[in-house]
Amino acid sequence: MQIQNILRTSYWFYQPFIAVGGVKWVWIVSFLVLVLLGMIAKIVRMNNQKIDQGAKEVLRRAGNLLITMGLLGLMWMFFRQQQVAFLAWRFWLLLWVVLFAWWGFKVSYYATKRLPMISSEQAKKQMMNKYLPKSK
Repeated sequence: MQIQNILRTSYWFYQPFIAVGGVKWVWIVSFLVLVLLGMIAKIVRMNNQKIDQGAKEVLRRAGNLLITMGLLGLMWMFFRQQQVAFLAWRFWLLLWVVLFAWWGFKVSYYATKRLPMISSEQAKKQMMNKYLPKSK
């Protein structure tokens, strides 16, 4: 493969050859690992009572990301191996990578920026509610 092919639209919107040998199994195993990691995140979120709500929400979002992207990758690989004309184009893999990066950024932004702001806001609200009169 030449690096100049990436700049051509015919490369992205053309039927790729089926993957054979080790390359095929690297693709399949990597997509299955994503699904497995997503399921592990979901199981940990459901079964671990020691985790606070913020961490559970991060695990939920990460699990959704990994399961969805793993299944979409497996579907793309299936379409590629079956040589489905429109759905096997390399364009879909590029779109998959962009979506994975964008969604991963959103999950990491929530975990690093939003979650501390939400927890500090809840602490302030709890501190203020301590001094407000209780309803009867």
